This record gives sequence, structure tokens and C-alpha cells, in this order.
Amino acid sequence: MLHMALLAALCGVLYFAYLGSTPFFDKGEPREALAVQDIVQRGEWLVPLKKATDIPSKPPLFHWSAAISSLITGQLSESAIRFPSAVYATLGVLFLYVLGRKLFGANVALLGGAILATTTIYQNQALSARVDMTLCFFVTVSLGLFYSLYRGFLTREIWYYVFFSLVGISVLAKGPLGIVLPALVAGAFVVLKKRWDLVSKFCLHPGVVVMLILGAGWYVIAVTRGGEGFFDRQIIEENLSRFAGGSGHSHPPYYYIPYLFALGLPWSLFLPFLLWDSFKKGFLSDDDSLFLKLWFLAMFVFFSVSMGKRPVYILPIYPALSLLMAIWFYQHGAAAGTRRVLYRAMAALAGAAGLMLIVVTLGALWRHDPGWFFSLVERLLKAKDRANLLVVKNALATFGWSFTVVALLSGLLWLSLARSLWVGRLRSAAWRLVLIAVAVAFITRAVVMPVIAEAKSYREFMSKVDQQVTAHSKLLLYGSFNSDPVIFYRGGPIETLDQPLEELASRIGSGDLFIIMPEQLFVEIQKQRRDLPPPLLKSAGTGPEGDARLVLVRGGEL
Repeated sequence: MLHMALLAALCGVLYFAYLGSTPFFDKGEPREALAVQDIVQRGEWLVPLKKATDIPSKPPLFHWSAAISSLITGQLSESAIRFPSAVYATLGVLFLYVLGRKLFGANVALLGGAILATTTIYQNQALSARVDMTLCFFVTVSLGLFYSLYRGFLTREIWYYVFFSLVGISVLAKGPLGIVLPALVAGAFVVLKKRWDLVSKFCLHPGVVVMLILGAGWYVIAVTRGGEGFFDRQIIEENLSRFAGGSGHSHPPYYYIPYLFALGLPWSLFLPFLLWDSFKKGFLSDDDSLFLKLWFLAMFVFFSVSMGKRPVYILPIYPALSLLMAIWFYQHGAAAGTRRVLYRAMAALAGAAGLMLIVVTLGALWRHDPGWFFSLVERLLKAKDRANLLVVKNALATFGWSFTVVALLSGLLWLSLARSLWVGRLRSAAWRLVLIAVAVAFITRAVVMPVIAEAKSYREFMSKVDQQVTAHSKLLLYGSFNSDPVIFYRGGPIETLDQPLEELASRIGSGDLFIIMPEQLFVEIQKQRRDLPPPLLKSAGTGPEGDARLVLVRGGEL
């Protein structure tokens, strides 16, 4: 219980503390939030729509979870909609600990859970209002139950029905992947072990019917309600076209190799050693490690073969990698030769990072300014970058001594990490990396990300729009831009205006209507109408694409 409490506390510090630290500013989160908004406002639980008309691209399991969270809290806020992802992430870490403890012991399981909780991609998705963490959780639990049934940890018949039920429910997270991913791993394991008896034991089990009812039942009902448009959107475009044709995300087979390292930081620094030792020791060493290796390899190959690729797709491989990494840390002995040189090179980099943070801390204490070090590089940057740097510097000032304390502790931790790597104490180094991840989360989530988000988000702009444009006033959208965050922060669908710019230009400037449009279109209208008054409002945020600053203007009857 102590270990699980520690892991839960770690997730609480890493995830729940930052659920509301940033507004929606990218394409994905407001897109999913609109479906949640539809459930809460219209009560449309079965087939929620975006903007009350558009068919969503994903099944509704995440949206149902976020809607429940929003109804409990009484508000459709960023933190309420992100809350399910943080919960699923935490439960995934705790489940991995339970599985790892059964297979490798409590100490390995504790480190494996901590590695997963602090992996970059896992942290990011735990704080994202998207469906990927929901899928990752259910796939992780499904595979853990399959292997527990294989090993005989679970012997009662009810556990087979639990397993098939969870696989069926996982289809509602992100479509057929909920079945495909567990089937790939389990199938590869059965083939390598030549356990053909498991084929009939699982494939002919009555629980398969339960799985199909839970997985396909919603699709059947949704197709009857959504018709051909729903089938094309959710089945053809989001699954078959995405796998076979890319559907706008086509990349070569080696696309995920750099992301495997970038998204797995800081633990991917040790991934080359892990992979080398795993294959040197023998791929078929023991059942427990073999299952985790197949979990990683089968999914990685599947996503690499698929034409449609996005970095977040490989999220479900990291639970297996985390346990494999924990095993490696505990089995690793003294290093010699080339490996010792590599460890010491990593130690030198860690030491340099620690010294830099100590210098930053001492400078902050001496100058009474946490952001003093920005002045050292400010003159080297372009005007736009200097402006962004100033915003970050001002954000640091709001934290006062807390940032200085975190920087000091981080510096000491980096120096301690350097010492552990230098003498080859990798297990000690691993726990220092966990603590460093907590400090890095504070800097990125509390300081850096809010600045990036505010530069793109329309939240502040829409807050001012709501103050000026009452719910009874006519508000329209005009022009081509990502309007999902605008609609979400307005609190409901907004009618889109579709007419030539020349025709609109004659009606802009006065009237009872309010129109939101990209600033660049307003500039085009100004070229035709030199007498136009300035916009009522102008957004500071540039939108998810970073290229659409918006304005609010008045217009006559159109």
C-alpha cells in the first residue's frame, strides 16, 4: 500500500496540479471538448456532435468521462475536461505496479510505475483533453489481464469475462484499435510460445460475445442514427483510410524512431543500453520479459507499417518499456570499458546542467530577480523572440522565491545524478531522475507552457467578446480559421457566414450584428473601405495554427 500511495502522490504532483494551468490552444483539445459540450448542454450522450452538426472523429468513451467530470464539478472548464485523462493515467501507473509486483517484485514494480509516470509522452497525454490516454489505459489493463490469465494469477472464470468486457469497452476509446492492439500482442506471444491451446481457449470463449456487444453495439446504434456520414467518418476515414492511406498523416516506416527517443525522455537516454542488453541476453529469455518485449515490438511494428502516423499513436508501448527499463536498472551490474565511458559522458552533461542551475540560483539571490539570466541571451534573439522571452521572464517573477527554490533543488539533483552516473550506480540515478522530472514539470507546466498557450489561445479574447456580445445578440463567424476554441469558449454553436468578401465589405462597420473574422480579412476590407472604424476587439492569441489573429466587428443585416 505504501508503494501505491507513493505512486498516486507522484501522479498527483505531476498531473492534477496542472489540469487548469493552460487554456485550450491546440487543435485537438477544443475539438474533443466540443463533443463534451454537446453532451452536457443538449444531453446527447449516444452520438454527441461537434457544433451540434458535425460528426466527431472518435467514439465517445473519453467524452462520456469528461461530461461526467463536468457535471460533477458544475462547469465546462479545461480542468474538468482534462480530468479523465489524469485519472486514467494514474490508474494505468497503479495497474502497472500491481502487474509488475506480481511478475518481478515490489521494488522493480515501484520503479516501473515511476518511470511510466514521468515519461514525457505519458505526462503530456495525462494533461491532454484527448482520447489517447483513455485508449492506453484500457489496452494496458487488457494486456495485463490476458497475461495474468495465462500465468494463472487469475483463475476464476469471471476474470475472462472481465478481460473481454474491457477489450470491448476499449473500442469505445478510439475504435477498432482497442481490439487490434491487444490481439497483436497476445497473438504474437501465442505463436512464439506455440501455445495453440490458447487460441481456442480465448477465441471460442463466451466472453467474445460480450466483447462484440460492447465494442460493436454502440457503432451499430450510431450508424443507424448517423447514417452513411457517420460510417464514412468513423470507420472509413478514421480507421481504414488512416491505416492504408495515411489520411493526411502519411510518413515513412522509420518515422517513429526519433520520436521513440524524444517522447520517452528522460528514460530513453538508457534505451540503447536496454535494447542491446535485451538482445544480447536472448530475446526468448523468459515468459515475463518476452511478453513485455512483444508488447513493445508488435505495437511499434504495427504503427510503423501503418501509413497514417502521429507521434502520440505510440503511447501504448510505454507501459511495457517502463517495466523493461525498471528490470534493466535492477539487473544491471558494474560497467566497464566503453559503457563506463558513455555513462561518464552522460554524467558530465548532467553535471553541466546542475552547475548552470546553481549559477542561475545564485544570480537570482544576488540580483533579487529570478529571470536575470534571460538578459544574457536577449540581445542575440530576434524582436519577436525577445518579446516571448520577456513574457516568460515576467511569468517567472510571479513565482518569486518558489522558482528559485525549485531551481536550487534541481541543480543539486542534477549534480547528484552526475555523481551516480559517474560511479555507475544506475539504480540511484534512476530515482534521482524521477525527482528531477517533478522539478522539470513545475518549470514547464507552471511557467513555460502557460506562456506558449496564451500566445495562441482565444480564451481571453472570447471572454471579452462575451462581455460585449450578450447571449441575445447575433454573433457570426466569417472566414477560414479553426473556430473550435471560439465555439467552445462562447459556450455553444455559432452560425457561420458564407458570402463573398466584396459583398460583406459593404455591410461592415455598423449595425446590430457582431462578426468574428481573421484580422487579415478585415485588413482586406479596410483596403476597400477606408472609412471603416477600428475593430471592437482584437485577439492577442493567434489560434491553434499560429496564424489567425481574430477581430470582432459590427455588421448590418446580411
